Amino acid sequence: MVDTVVINLTPNKVIPPQLRIAINGTEVFDGVIDRARSIRHEIELQDRLNITIHKTGKTKEVVDRKEPQEVLVEQVLLNGLDQHPDKFGVFDQKDNSYVKDQTIEGNEMALNGVWEFDIPVFRQPFVPHPDKDYRDEFTDTGTACFGCSFTYGSFLEYDQTWPYHLGGNTKNYGVGGSSISSVIGTAREYVKNFDCEKIAILLPHPCRLQLEDDTGKVHTLLPGRSPEIEKKFEEISRDIVMFGESSLLLAGYSNDLKNILKEISQKTKVYLSAYDKDVYDCLSLLNEGHYKMLPFYEMSSEFTLASDNAHPGPEHNRLFAESVAQYMDVMPTNLNTNKLTVKQKSYTIDEVVQATKDIEPDIWKK
Repeated sequence: MVDTVVINLTPNKVIPPQLRIAINGTEVFDGVIDRARSIRHEIELQDRLNITIHKTGKTKEVVDRKEPQEVLVEQVLLNGLDQHPDKFGVFDQKDNSYVKDQTIEGNEMALNGVWEFDIPVFRQPFVPHPDKDYRDEFTDTGTACFGCSFTYGSFLEYDQTWPYHLGGNTKNYGVGGSSISSVIGTAREYVKNFDCEKIAILLPHPCRLQLEDDTGKVHTLLPGRSPEIEKKFEEISRDIVMFGESSLLLAGYSNDLKNILKEISQKTKVYLSAYDKDVYDCLSLLNEGHYKMLPFYEMSSEFTLASDNAHPGPEHNRLFAESVAQYMDVMPTNLNTNKLTVKQKSYTIDEVVQATKDIEPDIWKK
């Protein structure tokens, strides 16, 4: 899979510096930078992304005239996602008049020196887990819901989960401790064997990874919760801690993620959300029209958590289901339809909304 690396640079325009830029050892730019530049490079990365920028031009004459010559690495994007050069970049300042060599963390190059950016690239296999302990049996259905313990409803009854509150012919295929890779892999496997009108997916944090050992067995690493697996994969566990930004963790397998979601969307309508705001924002950036974004899953402190005091409680799930129902054109279970006729029950959400607008605009405003 080819990865796309983009480096966005902003220089001070008084005295343009000379830059020589390399990505994983391949030179991609060598010249004067006198305006904002975007350097784009296609490359098949392995397990790391390394960028080096050699900056020269801050001569003694420039220093004596007290003229600035900064260059800011505004962004480093991997497959469209921010890799946080301000947090993980290091500038080795050297070969300058009047000042000692020193190392400065960040994304600014004020004097001569070498800026380096070295981060891990995380890949995922998207191995399905159809044999896990799901709430419902895999079968044809109207709406199939996938996710981790937030979807399964850990420490909750079946009728307190958000898939239940979507009502109708809805199945809950969430399973605790799932990763993005296993959730999406399972959803893909499901649509290969069963039919559904819609798929709703609530994704977990990308720090959870599916990792393959030397025997080919796939393990799910849950940082802080899987000591044996973390010990088996010490380097990756350390990298997750050191480089724990959601967009960085997700970037390495975002292309595969998009391709699988596109594949699923060819069989059914796909709806996505997340309970981590950074993940949610990444999904919005990656969206190429193959899925619709549902509202963000809010964990409001206003409501009581589940009995473990960590997972969302019944009210969190009810409100999330209500918020997504209009996007998915489903009727929530708590909607009183006892007095409706068969024809009235057949109306879609969009038809009801439009009718309300037409009949009484003041009601719609309220």
